[in-house]
Amino acid sequence: MIRIKYHIAILFFLCPLMLWSQERYTLSLEMKGKVHKGRIYLRWAPTDPIAWKWTNENGYWLEKTKILDGGTFVGQPRTRRLLPYPLKPESLDQWEAYSEDDYVSVAAQAIFGESFDVDPGQTSDISTIINASRELENRFSFALYAADMSPKAAELSGLYYVDEEVSMGDKYLYRVYPNVPMGNYAVDTATVFIGLEDERALPKPMEVEVEFADQVAMISWNAQIHQNTYTTYWVERSEDGRNFESITKVPIINTYYKNPGERIYKGDSLATNGSTYYYRVIGIDAFGFEGPPSEVVDGTGLPAFRVAPTISGHEISDDQQVTLFWKVPQIDLSLLSAFSISRESGTTGFTAPVAAELSKQTRQFTDSLPNSSNYYIVTAHDDHGRKIASFPYMVQLEDSIPPVMPVGLKGNITKEGIVSLSWIENVEEDLRGYKVYKSNYKDDGFIELPGEMTEQALLEDSIALNNLTENIYYRVKAFDKRMNPSEFSEILELKKPDLIPPVSPVFTNIQNDSLGLLVQWEISPSEDVEMHLLYRRAVDEADWRLVYEQEEGMPFYLDKRTEHNTRYAYTLIAVDDDGLESSPAKPATMMRRSNAGYPPVTNITHTRNTEKKEITLNWAYSHPDVTGYRIYKQMGEVGSWQLFREMEANTDVSHQIVDNYSGNETIRYSVQAEFDSGEKSVMSDEIKIEM
Repeated sequence: MIRIKYHIAILFFLCPLMLWSQERYTLSLEMKGKVHKGRIYLRWAPTDPIAWKWTNENGYWLEKTKILDGGTFVGQPRTRRLLPYPLKPESLDQWEAYSEDDYVSVAAQAIFGESFDVDPGQTSDISTIINASRELENRFSFALYAADMSPKAAELSGLYYVDEEVSMGDKYLYRVYPNVPMGNYAVDTATVFIGLEDERALPKPMEVEVEFADQVAMISWNAQIHQNTYTTYWVERSEDGRNFESITKVPIINTYYKNPGERIYKGDSLATNGSTYYYRVIGIDAFGFEGPPSEVVDGTGLPAFRVAPTISGHEISDDQQVTLFWKVPQIDLSLLSAFSISRESGTTGFTAPVAAELSKQTRQFTDSLPNSSNYYIVTAHDDHGRKIASFPYMVQLEDSIPPVMPVGLKGNITKEGIVSLSWIENVEEDLRGYKVYKSNYKDDGFIELPGEMTEQALLEDSIALNNLTENIYYRVKAFDKRMNPSEFSEILELKKPDLIPPVSPVFTNIQNDSLGLLVQWEISPSEDVEMHLLYRRAVDEADWRLVYEQEEGMPFYLDKRTEHNTRYAYTLIAVDDDGLESSPAKPATMMRRSNAGYPPVTNITHTRNTEKKEITLNWAYSHPDVTGYRIYKQMGEVGSWQLFREMEANTDVSHQIVDNYSGNETIRYSVQAEFDSGEKSVMSDEIKIEM
């Protein structure tokens, strides 16, 4: 039995919440076609929750036009509807026979359920749950997800059709569109042009790989290649390379559209290490057909290798040889096969090991030719090519006095971004050279300039001028021949030539006030901005006029020099300390409205004809500027207000509409007047009619 209250665990990311609008809306669709064994399969779906809701209620018309007959174009193609009635979800009792299909239950709950709860289960990672406060979006997302996962769910949802009346050599244009009353919404049409000759074999999933660890396998494959072919996948495992079974109860969703990485990853736990396991991947398309299996990949789980060396100390002999000592945890030593030693000196980086294939019983090594300053790493290896390295360990021979801090650092920057630096040369006899460091920030982020150490007390550098920082900062260090560094020099601050205008400010709000139009903005984030200039023009004016200069104070302006029922546009420019101006802010517009307002429609009466099941509303409204009326309607005690009808105002003050009803739900009406200025009155008091 399908439960009407069905709690659904989140299986994939929810679709983004859409923006609602009172403007005329387009009901959009997408459609796919497939040829298989002499039949043409069709699948379609709405692209947003509003279209889904309306098409569930009203259905779809599916049409077919023969374009090619035996390979020849038809002179006057004839279009016919494939069904005499619109396709829409089957009645709930038709779903009961397939209630064991979880996706049929999900789709039924989304379409027919009185409530639709999204249950996050036991997860503690609330960042994986997207805002579920809007039920319609959730129903739409899960209904389409279920249709993608189950052809039967798609068929019962009115999103699936199989055409068997097709012939080889013919080609057809299929067209699907919503069955929606004209005027309520703009209607989109989805089409597929297809014939039996278009049958194509499904491809194998590509680039399947597997990585093994301690009783774990991670299978991955390229999802980008077949992103438009497969919606889900099976990952299958075998212990003998012949008999395969899926590692999951449900197919794995193709998440490429939500998370557009090239590959999909799926982990699998292994019963034991040391045994060979085989894996393959099978794709499933939107019509529920499985493609051929991928190439088989295999491997073996390996016990975790956790022998992490720690360098515990060193000794320096009288003849300047360095002996290192290390230790390892007393676990998993049976997996250990050898040690190697790497050494880094100065800026050369860690080169090839100075010692390789040391015995696994060894816990010390003597470097007979060390450098003045050395960093050592001890690496443990196992027989499977895995390795774990120690943290770097520094050994320095004979501490020496470093050079004195460089002084007298100065420089300049050309308009082309060329920086010339110089300083007073150090006098140490063992001086090797200098390294120069720069940063966009005075207190942090200094990085060494690339290239060799400079031996002279001068340097040229190039910088980008088209960024948002005004200054550049430099420091210098001196090094002796043993790479002993001096202290940093004093920081040199150089001002860049200002070629970049400020970042544009942005408007944050514009609204009517009792005294005028209140305009608010967020100031430019550029640090060198000195003022903001606010310009205004009426929409029928060509030129902008400066109305306010903000040098300090709050970023808003109350424009009192405005006229009622006139639309104004505002823009804003930031000016920096060099006189450079930002691009104008995106204009903000608003119609000036006074607080006078228009009176609501009153004295609404109604009559009900129970035989014809008609309700007649009557009202009288007199105002010289009224142009029309908007009638809103609410069905039931908990239904939402919907725009029911729009009508033009009569020359007479009396107006009437007639509405048909069915059922016994309570109906409410409310009327709103519209005026030639585009303004509207407040809503009338509601008229409640109990059946």
